[in-house]
Amino acid sequence: MSTPGVFNHFQIEARELLEQLGQGFVSLQQGAEDARVVPQLFRWAHTLKGAAQVVKQARLAEMAHAVEDALAPYRDRGEPLPREAAGEFLQLVGQMRAALAELSSPAPLVVEAAPTGAAPETVRVELAALDELLDGVAEAVVQLGGLRQAVEAVGQARHAAEGLLEQLTAPAASSATPAERARWLSRTLAVAEGLNTALSQAGRWLDGGLGKAESELVQLRDASHALRLVPAASLSAPLGLAAHEAAASLGKRVSLELEGGDVRLDGHVLADVRQALLHVVRNAVDHGLEAPDERIALGKPELGQLSLRVERRGARVRFTCEDDGHGVNLERVRGAAVEQGLVTPEEAEALEDQALLELLFRAGFSTAPTVTDMSGRGVGLDVLRDTARKLKGEASVTSQAGQGTRITLEVPVSLTSQEVLEAEAAGQRVLLPLHALTASVRLPGEALTWIGPRATFSHEGRAIPFLPLTAALGQPEAARGRPWSAVLLGKGAEQVAVGMDRLHGIRRVVVKPLPTSVPVLPLVTGASFDAQGEPLLVLDVTGLAHQVRQGAVTTAEPRVAQRRRILVIDDSVTTRMLEQSILESAGYAVELAASGEEGLDRALRSNYSLIIVDVEMPGMSGLELTRILRATPSLATLPIIMVSSMAAEEARRRGREAGISAYIVKGEFDQQGFLDTVARLSGGPAERRN
Repeated sequence: MSTPGVFNHFQIEARELLEQLGQGFVSLQQGAEDARVVPQLFRWAHTLKGAAQVVKQARLAEMAHAVEDALAPYRDRGEPLPREAAGEFLQLVGQMRAALAELSSPAPLVVEAAPTGAAPETVRVELAALDELLDGVAEAVVQLGGLRQAVEAVGQARHAAEGLLEQLTAPAASSATPAERARWLSRTLAVAEGLNTALSQAGRWLDGGLGKAESELVQLRDASHALRLVPAASLSAPLGLAAHEAAASLGKRVSLELEGGDVRLDGHVLADVRQALLHVVRNAVDHGLEAPDERIALGKPELGQLSLRVERRGARVRFTCEDDGHGVNLERVRGAAVEQGLVTPEEAEALEDQALLELLFRAGFSTAPTVTDMSGRGVGLDVLRDTARKLKGEASVTSQAGQGTRITLEVPVSLTSQEVLEAEAAGQRVLLPLHALTASVRLPGEALTWIGPRATFSHEGRAIPFLPLTAALGQPEAARGRPWSAVLLGKGAEQVAVGMDRLHGIRRVVVKPLPTSVPVLPLVTGASFDAQGEPLLVLDVTGLAHQVRQGAVTTAEPRVAQRRRILVIDDSVTTRMLEQSILESAGYAVELAASGEEGLDRALRSNYSLIIVDVEMPGMSGLELTRILRATPSLATLPIIMVSSMAAEEARRRGREAGISAYIVKGEFDQQGFLDTVARLSGGPAERRN
C-alpha cells in the first residue's frame, strides 16, 4: 500500500538515482574505470526498480529493469562498456527522467488520497549548519526566558504603585501630631523608593535581555537564510547530463566544466536558473558545437568544450556559459528574421551584429531549417530572458565566428532576504535593494539645474540626471530650492540619481511578493513589514532608473461615474497606494486623504459609500475623526472601516466605542476578506470597469 508521503519520497529518491545514473554514464564516456563504475550503476538501477515497484509505477520499474539487465553482463564479466553504449544508456536515462516528470499521483490501488502536482522542493542541508541554527534557537529561548525576571520586576512595581496610590489618597489627618505626619511621610517615601527600585531593575533587565535576545534572533535569522542557500555545484549533474544526452542524440562529443561551484544562492533562484541553463546548454550542443569530423578538419579537439563560470558579485551572481563552437551565423539569423516576418529585407540589412543577436531572445525565433526533438521550435534563449526578467536580473549574448558563443545571466543571490537602504520621501518610507546603489550624496539646492520636471548636477566630472522620488512615483512635485539626499543608481554614462528627504540606513529584510490579485504597481517589486506591522514597498531600481531618464510620470484622474466612491484616509503613502490599487482593481472609485483633517474636509464636502481610515495619524486621529462623523447627522450612518497596525483587543474596543463599522489589522491583512468587508458595508460589489 502506498501513501502520499511515500509517493513524494519516491519522487525525490528517483530524481537522485537518475541523476547518479546520468553522472555515472557521463563519467564512463570520459574514461572512468569501468570496474568501479559499472557495479555502482547496476545497484542504482536495481534500487530504482525496487522503489518504483513499491509505488506501483510499472513503466518506470520496467525501464530500470532494462538498464539493470543490460549492465549485468559487463558487471559479471568485468568487460569495459563501449563508449557508444554509454550514449545509448544516457538516452534511456533521459526517457526515465521524462517518465518521472509525467507522474503526478500513485497508481489507483492507493487507499489514501493521492497527491497532485509536483513533488515538494527539497534542499540538502549540512549538519553543521543545522546544528548552528539549533544552537541559535536554544540561546534565543534562554535569553527570552531571562526576560521573565523583568516581567516579575514590573509586577512588583505595579504593586508598589498601588500601595503608593493608596498611601497618597489617605493622608494623615490635619489634627495628626508631627510624629504621626513624619511616619506617614516615611511610609510614603519607602513605597516610592520601592517603586523606583523595581522600575530601575526592570529597566536594566529589559535593556540587557532584549539586546541579547535581539542579537541572537538576528543571528538566527541569518542562519535560517543561509540554510536556503544552495551551492552552484548542484548544477553540474543536471547540466552535464543534459549536455551529454544532447550530444549523444546528435552524434557529438562534449565536455562540460563548472567553475565557481562553491558560490551559494537561494534555492528558488537556483531552480529557475537551472531550467534556463538547461536550454542554454542544449542549444550550445545543437547549434554551437560542430560535428566531430568537422572539428577535426578545423583543427579543434574532437571533444567539444562547454564551460560554466559562476561568480559572486556583491548581492548578485553571474553565470557565464561559453562554447568553443562555430559561433552564431549572423547571416542565417538575418535570413530567418526576414522569413518569419520580423523585419523587411531592407531593415534586416541595416541591423548591426548586436541587434541580430538580440533577436535570439525572441519567443518562437529559430534558425533551424527543420523541427526536430532538439531544435526548431524557437524555445531557448527566450526562456533565459524570461528568467532574467522574473528574477530582476539581466541576460546577454556575444559571439565570435569560428570561436564560439558566450551567454551571460546575472541574478540576485536571493529574492526573499535582501540588504536594503531605507529612505524617506514626502513622509513615505521605501526600501531600495542595496546591490543596485553605487553611492549617496547630499545636494544643496543650488547644485541642481532644473529642466522641466527633472534636474541635473555635476558629480565626478559628469552631469547626472536627477528626479525626486515623489515625481518618479507620480505624486505632487516637490519644492525645488531645497537640499536633497540623493542615491545614485547605475554606473558610467547610465548613472542617474533619485532625490529623497532622508536616508535611514541599511538593514536586511524579508521581501514578500504583493498578492497576485493586486494590479502591478509601477516601480514596486514587493513589500516588507517594519516592527510596527506597517508595509514598506521595495522599489524596482531598474525601472526607477529608467523613470529618471524619462522624467516625471503623469497620472490621469480616475473616472468615477457610476462607481461607488470610497475615501481612504492614511498618513502612510504605502498604505494608501496598496489600498487604492486593490479597490480600483475591484471596480471602486477611490479618493485619498493624507490626514484626518483633510479626510474630514472631503467627507463634509462630498458623498462617499464608505470611509477607510487609519488610527494613529499626526494631528487628528482616526478615532477623533470617527467621533466627529458620528456626531454629524448627515454622516452618522456612513460605514467606516478602521485599518490599523494595532491588534490588541483594547484598540478594537476603542474603535467600536467611537462608532466604526469594522476593524482590520494590517499585519493580518487578507485581501479577499478586505474586499468582502468593503462590499458588505458599501452596499454590494463594485461595478467593474470595461
